[in-house]
Amino acid sequence: MRLQKIYQKDFLTWDDYYFQYQKNLAREYYIPLLKNWGVDINGKRVLDIGCGSGGFITAFSEYNCSCTGIEINNFNWKIEDSVDFFVGDITDSSFNKYISKKYHLIILRDVIEHIPLDNKTIFLESVLSLMSKQTKLLITFPPFYSAFGLHQQTILKSKFKYFPFLSLFPHSLIKIILGTSQDKDSISKLKEIQNSRMTINHFTNLIFELGFEILNSEKYFVRPSHEIRYGLKMRKIKKLNISILNEFLISGCTYLLRGNISE
Repeated sequence: MRLQKIYQKDFLTWDDYYFQYQKNLAREYYIPLLKNWGVDINGKRVLDIGCGSGGFITAFSEYNCSCTGIEINNFNWKIEDSVDFFVGDITDSSFNKYISKKYHLIILRDVIEHIPLDNKTIFLESVLSLMSKQTKLLITFPPFYSAFGLHQQTILKSKFKYFPFLSLFPHSLIKIILGTSQDKDSISKLKEIQNSRMTINHFTNLIFELGFEILNSEKYFVRPSHEIRYGLKMRKIKKLNISILNEFLISGCTYLLRGNISE
């Protein structure tokens, strides 16, 4: 079944377009995937960390879920009776009063690659503190060394947004390549992801060190999000025997995890 492409020109603003893209991505792909993996979401407590504009978590509210979205930046969310949105950092203990309860499902959709290398362990430990034995953790991310692992297709505003494997270049060279075609904010965002680089190997080592168990996973040559946004047919890819090739050829990963929780 093909995922339906949506067009920015059909929306009044970028925010409206991006919200609907996130919502469709959850509706058409990730919620059915969770169901196929045996995850019951009906009436459950769902937390989306790094929720962005909130479209992804809003899709879960259609299943009578108690939904919470947390984002470190304020997106001025529309008031939704079925979703509670908060601005905050889950690693900040003062924020626990908003999110102290345990959740049935926690979502980290394209978030872990934005967390600085030195903070990834603390961040995932904070996520673990919100989990019970029954909690499932859904994580997606583009591997850093993949063709668009630097998010250049969404960050850049020039022809360089189509330039693959930009993450292979040092930041100083990227600045020279881009020249004056980009604003300082875009350059800063690229540097943030370079400083937070999330490879498949580093990710698996990290979650095993923290005691997570992989329940299911999928890897993509073309990500589901790229089918909805760009019309490129999603293609899954099996793990290659040569691990270094995974880092370059896999454009996106999806993991369903369970924490080693003692209660």
